[in-house]
Amino acid sequence: MRPFLSILLFLFLTSITFSQNWIKIDSVFSPFGVTAQNFSAPEYCDLDGDGDLDLIVASLSADRIEYFVNKGTSSAPLFRKDTDMFSSIYANGTQYTNSDYASTLDIDHDGDFDLVIGGFNGLHLYWNGGDSLEAVWFRDTVFFSTINAVIGTDSRPAFADLDNDGDDDLVIGIGESLFEGPTPGVSLGFRNNGTPTVPSYIADNTLISGIPDIGLNAYPAFKDWDSDGDFDLVMGRDLLTMIYYKNTGTAAAPVWTNTGGIVSEVEATTYWKIPTLADLDGDGDFDLTYGTSDGTIYFYKNIGTKTAPQLQLFTGYFQIIRTDGNAATVSLGDVDKDGDLDFISGDWLGRIQYFRNDGDATHPNFKKTTATFTSLDAGSYSTPKLVDIDKDGDLDIVSGELFGTLLLWINNNGIFTQNATIFSGIDAGYRSAPAFVDIDNDGNLDMLLGAEESSTLTFYVNNGNNVFSVENGFIEGITSAYVSYPSFVDLDKDGDFDLVLGTGFGDLYYYENTGSKTSPSWKRNDTIFAKVDIRQAATPAFADFDGDGKADMIVGEYNGNFSFFKNLTATSVEKLPPTIPYGFSLEQNFPNPFNPSTTITFSIPSSPLPMREERTQLKIFDLLGREVTTVVKEHLDPGSYSVTWHAHNNPSGIYFYRLQSGDYTKTKRMLLLK
Repeated sequence: MRPFLSILLFLFLTSITFSQNWIKIDSVFSPFGVTAQNFSAPEYCDLDGDGDLDLIVASLSADRIEYFVNKGTSSAPLFRKDTDMFSSIYANGTQYTNSDYASTLDIDHDGDFDLVIGGFNGLHLYWNGGDSLEAVWFRDTVFFSTINAVIGTDSRPAFADLDNDGDDDLVIGIGESLFEGPTPGVSLGFRNNGTPTVPSYIADNTLISGIPDIGLNAYPAFKDWDSDGDFDLVMGRDLLTMIYYKNTGTAAAPVWTNTGGIVSEVEATTYWKIPTLADLDGDGDFDLTYGTSDGTIYFYKNIGTKTAPQLQLFTGYFQIIRTDGNAATVSLGDVDKDGDLDFISGDWLGRIQYFRNDGDATHPNFKKTTATFTSLDAGSYSTPKLVDIDKDGDLDIVSGELFGTLLLWINNNGIFTQNATIFSGIDAGYRSAPAFVDIDNDGNLDMLLGAEESSTLTFYVNNGNNVFSVENGFIEGITSAYVSYPSFVDLDKDGDFDLVLGTGFGDLYYYENTGSKTSPSWKRNDTIFAKVDIRQAATPAFADFDGDGKADMIVGEYNGNFSFFKNLTATSVEKLPPTIPYGFSLEQNFPNPFNPSTTITFSIPSSPLPMREERTQLKIFDLLGREVTTVVKEHLDPGSYSVTWHAHNNPSGIYFYRLQSGDYTKTKRMLLLK
């Protein structure tokens, strides 16, 4: 079992997005720092001019392209999401913009990269009005207007100097347009008959002569893969395989020959492969990266040579912990009884998928495990919940499904047997989604059942013998939504259960219980989740994953991904009893990486012996061990403390912070990124 760093650590690879009361930490489920939606389309480019490859991920299922800056090196990449790079492109909404396919090139040869985004609205050109170190984007609505009239609504652009005249020509792979357009699977060529600084494109299919209709969608990518001085072509498509066309002509007059050999090593289990070629590992040859229909990004390292490429799957990059298939859900429980929380997920095929926590109670490390629940099948759109329905000390499974019924599997020492009796009379219509809670504090688990129809949200009271009867008085004042996914949690820490409703549209609605443990009264609060962005089908689950006493959140999404949100919500001190720590502790700073300030939390315990006069000291050191500053130097009473270090005047880099109090000394490290 490999130990996992604290949620708050992620020293080099955390992608952090602030959302008012919540902070989204991508690296919990994306250890490499890269997240992706369905139909992912990767593109590499050194947009910040630091000599290594950054990453753009476009997607048919997203409303904008995403940028991941490389915080590693040219030979050891490590990506971190940057939401600022393309914020100006989508500043006025997404209606007339694209997000499907991104391509970067210096189209006007002014020394910086420009951006072309293909998709529903044709090709959109964004000139870089900044420089090679800092891009500033300006949209040009005229440049590709003639081309846009003939390429349909699903077009993948690829640029290369195919006639060896010093400027970039254009090949467009055609996908399935929503309206009338070219045949899906064909490619269209456009020759640049302008100049390197003033490009102008005219239709010319001689550039791609000999490339056939390859089936439904065509996704071209050019590079001189065999280092013979001309461009070769890798063609992705909406099938399980892709095609390699070697240029057997010349740099000025390409002849495309389907050789297939290099890409024959690529897996053939996923479809809709969209490739890009780049030297990601900095060894001087081109590797293959491609996105797929379920969002998985594959990286194949070139273990051959510059002139004779050979591919080998490398799994060290682009790990994403997600479901196999769409419609992810989340239910938490200690499945393997090792003292930490695992979770299960449903999917659109009705399966129950298991994600084991190989970390511990405050340092989660989730790994997908395939064998545990493979025999359980809910039909389609399963929404399984872990719950001890028979009160025997282990976790049973109750699952909703597409047609609105509930399925129950009783757990007896790890053997799950279906029980068709307890929930036999319950039917939500469509898309049933249960949540269990002891709403009346009588020691029995009651149930709230979500459904597809916005008017259908039903509460069932348990009489103690697992006989459930409708009693909607307990949810008076709660308004349902289209496809409701309920979850109960004491979010305000007042001793009773509140309700969070996820919806099919990706919204999260919070209903605070302003009543009591036995008589709830609901008040909707729309500020708690106002800045949390889930694209579709938000299925929330809550637990304290970092030991700070507040419930963090995991959200399953329709695209099969999971998102982790740390809880930053302030809790009223009147609601929390005072606590004295049992021992010393020094927590990981937060956020980390940070710019320019970070908070360090530590604890001083009580002692049966008289307190000595030593002061507690918290000091900051640089990478060479030189003291930077003393943050704390005083006698402290037992308790927990949080201090903030403001590093406005310090350079980027690794720093160490050391807590010393009496005989206790502890040192941790942190990363300042400016």
